[in-house]
Amino acid sequence: MHRLIDQFLALLLPDRCAGCGRAGTLLCDRCRASFVAYTGEPIRVADDLTDVGVAFVFEGPLRHALHQLKYRRVRRVARPLGALLATHLRTLPWPLDALAPIPLHRQRLAERGFNQAELLAREVAAISGLPLIVGPLMRVKATRQQALLDTPGRIENVANAFIWNGTPPPARIALVDDVLTTGATVNACARALRIAGTREVYALALARSHRQHSR
Repeated sequence: MHRLIDQFLALLLPDRCAGCGRAGTLLCDRCRASFVAYTGEPIRVADDLTDVGVAFVFEGPLRHALHQLKYRRVRRVARPLGALLATHLRTLPWPLDALAPIPLHRQRLAERGFNQAELLAREVAAISGLPLIVGPLMRVKATRQQALLDTPGRIENVANAFIWNGTPPPARIALVDDVLTTGATVNACARALRIAGTREVYALALARSHRQHSR
C-alpha cells in the first residue's frame, strides 16, 4: 500500500534528490558518488552482538537524505537508500536467516507515522531475498531520545527496553537501522534476541559518524 501511495505521489510531485534537491530522481548520481564508505574507528562488538556492518559515513548529502526520510517524512527515499544498504550487505560474510528492523515504541510510531528502519529493512529484504520479521521484536519502554544523552545515559535509557514476543526467533538475525552511534540500542535488541534463543545477532546500519563525541 505504501509503495502504491508513493507511486501516486510521484505522479503529482516530481522526484527531487534527497541529497541536493535536484529534480528528476530520489537520489542523483552525484550525491551517490559523494557517499564515503565507513572506515572509521573500529566498532566494538558487545557480548550479545556477533558482528557490526556500517555502509557509509554519516555526513554531507547522505546525512541530508536520511533527514529527509526521518524528519521530513519523505518515505520514498528509503528505496534508493535501502538498495545501497543491500549492496553493502552482499559484501559481508554473514550466514543470515532473517532481517529485523530496530523497532520504535508505539507512541513514537504513532507520532512519526512510520519506522524508518523498517522501511530500509523492507528494501534490503526485497533485494536480498531474506525474510523480514516485523512485530515479535518489540520496544516496550518509551525511552528518551538517544541523541540527547551521553554514552552511559544511552545504555541506561534502553536497558530492558526490548523484548521478543512470539515463537522462537531464527538462529541468525541481522538487525537493521539507519544510523549507528554508540550501539546501545542494537546491543539492547541483541540481548532480547539472545534471551529468546537467537544464536547469532548482527547489526547492519546505513551510516555512522567518523567521530562519536560520546554519542
